[in-house]
Amino acid sequence: MISGVTKQIGGTSETFRMTTRAMMEIEDALGAGIVDAMKGLKAGFRVGTVVRLLSACADNGSGRDLAWAQWAIDEIGLAAAGELMGEVAEAAFPEASSKGRQAKNAKGADRVK
Repeated sequence: MISGVTKQIGGTSETFRMTTRAMMEIEDALGAGIVDAMKGLKAGFRVGTVVRLLSACADNGSGRDLAWAQWAIDEIGLAAAGELMGEVAEAAFPEASSKGRQAKNAKGADRVK
């Protein structure tokens, strides 16, 4: 199962997960593959992009409507929402994150050839 990230928003716990359904919605909304969409988030982001990402990944990956995502961003702030989406992407693709690479190679990281 794809890992998720839980965040308190408006006094309620919400789990965000980048499920296959969420990834398909993100690709359709942004007109780009999921890898390009995530690279774009790192390079800088539009408010509408963060709203769509949050909407797609909310409710444990089942998604919520855009109005809910807009409310959630108003609650936690745009910067926190962007960071949250980065955490969700890392949870979905741990092998692609620097943390995942370090953990995978940690045992032999100090080895010299």
